[in-house]
Amino acid sequence: GGEVVLQAEAGMGEVRFAVRDTGIGIPEEDVTRIFERFYRVDKSRAGSGTGLGLSIAKHIVEAHNGKIWAESIEGQGSTFFFTIPNL
Repeated sequence: GGEVVLQAEAGMGEVRFAVRDTGIGIPEEDVTRIFERFYRVDKSRAGSGTGLGLSIAKHIVEAHNGKIWAESIEGQGSTFFFTIPNL
C-alpha cells in the first residue's frame, strides 16, 4: 500500500493544488506526454485505463485559466500539480 497526499496552498492570485503518491513513478521521457489524449505510459502495466483521465483534467483546468503539470521519479512516485486563479 502506497500513500496519496493532497495539498492546497493559496498564493498571489491563484490556488495551487498538489496530489502526491508513493507509487512506481513515471519514466522521465513519458512525463511530458501524459496529458495527451489516449496516451498510456506503458501498455504492459496493470490496469484498464483509457488514457483520457489526465487529458480531461487538463481541459478542465485550462478552461478555468489554470495550469497543470507533473513531476515524477521512477520508483519513488509522482506529484501532479494544478493551479487555478482566485475568484
